Amino acid sequence: MKFAEFLRYRPSGNPNVVVFVCEDDFLVEESRAVWSRILGENWVFEKLHAKELDEIEANKLLDEAQTPSLFSQNRVLIVWSAEKVSKKRTEELAKLPEVANSSLKVILVVSELKAIQSWMRAFPAIPIDPLKAADVTKWLVDRYALSPEIARHVVDSAGTELYPLHNEMEKLRTYLGADRAPTMQEVEASILRVEQFGAFELDDAILARDYRKAVSVIGAMLDDGVEHLLILSKIVRVWRQLFVGKGVATKRGANEAAAAAGVPSFKASTFASSCRKYSWPELAKGFRELLSADRALKLSPPDTEAYFDVLLWKLVGKAA
Repeated sequence: MKFAEFLRYRPSGNPNVVVFVCEDDFLVEESRAVWSRILGENWVFEKLHAKELDEIEANKLLDEAQTPSLFSQNRVLIVWSAEKVSKKRTEELAKLPEVANSSLKVILVVSELKAIQSWMRAFPAIPIDPLKAADVTKWLVDRYALSPEIARHVVDSAGTELYPLHNEMEKLRTYLGADRAPTMQEVEASILRVEQFGAFELDDAILARDYRKAVSVIGAMLDDGVEHLLILSKIVRVWRQLFVGKGVATKRGANEAAAAAGVPSFKASTFASSCRKYSWPELAKGFRELLSADRALKLSPPDTEAYFDVLLWKLVGKAA
């Protein structure tokens, strides 16, 4: 089905485990509103990578499903890269559909139909049609009030992946203000003439909690021969900005937070919003992860690209 149809989706039953087939990360995030409507108010969403699901203690999933929450808030696990779930954990997941009135739901996210493993076929699947250029053009028109002509030009030039388009349009709207649509000249200057990975692309990806974009940027930097400790220093700098900005933004507002963190004033509103995306415990834990990364990269460099993938997931990819 198209994602627009999924927004009105009403399942015939209330399954405990669902396979959600969607290739665009932005739409996976947007799907939370639909799951919230379907399940009701008393559900808390948690985003996990397949490997994190594997690390949960044996039988804990089943125990949680069978135990009503004392706080009237049950959990929904959105599991990314679900095709990588281990065989042992799949056997436990297979028991969840049998639990009546389960206090745990699991949404297994895969990027395409061919990624569905044989063990997943026992669960209901909701496939979302891959986005076509016309779909993304309409999305830009509806969401950002672009004219159809400009929206088509953006898609033809920048592609159909929603997260990069969303980030660039949000930056442009912050610069221009939300009260008017950008002109073709402004779009050309702000979005379409930017290099694939500009100087601040990594900063923007971390601030936006865009894990996939951050991984892509670092992968390109490593391919270009950028020293891994220099890459780590860039991540640390952004993390410090978030730490400083979060403390100031809650007391003095967006403009002073941006100034204190060394962020350009035209990004103040977006930066303050980014600070709210990270909790204090996440920022504190992030500094510990960065310290460990500094030691690991200095003492015995591991597979650097894989190491950065895991580090970024711990820092960026676990938004609640």
